[in-house]
Amino acid sequence: MLERLLALLDEGGVPAAQAAWGVNVLLQSATATAAEESMRAQAQQRAEQEWDALSHALHEVDGRTHPRLHALADELLSGTPEERLSWSFRMLINGIAETPVRRG
Repeated sequence: MLERLLALLDEGGVPAAQAAWGVNVLLQSATATAAEESMRAQAQQRAEQEWDALSHALHEVDGRTHPRLHALADELLSGTPEERLSWSFRMLINGIAETPVRRG
């Protein structure tokens, strides 16, 4: 898996040192996502109740005391899990490609 990730990052023009450090972040994110999905699958009903509670709380927040939460409530809850996962990997790869490795 490491070899394939490094090859893909190389094909995308990511400098070698950044790719070497970046695969760690990509694998951490993938592992965390897999663990989260596993837990969600095991407790689907509880997850739905928690999502409903979160949605209700965000939509009921007072715009005077929490203006950003109030303004972004719909956006905070938007997107399918697949869309969010795809975005998160693109965001990580773009960050890896644009963030130089600095040592010392």
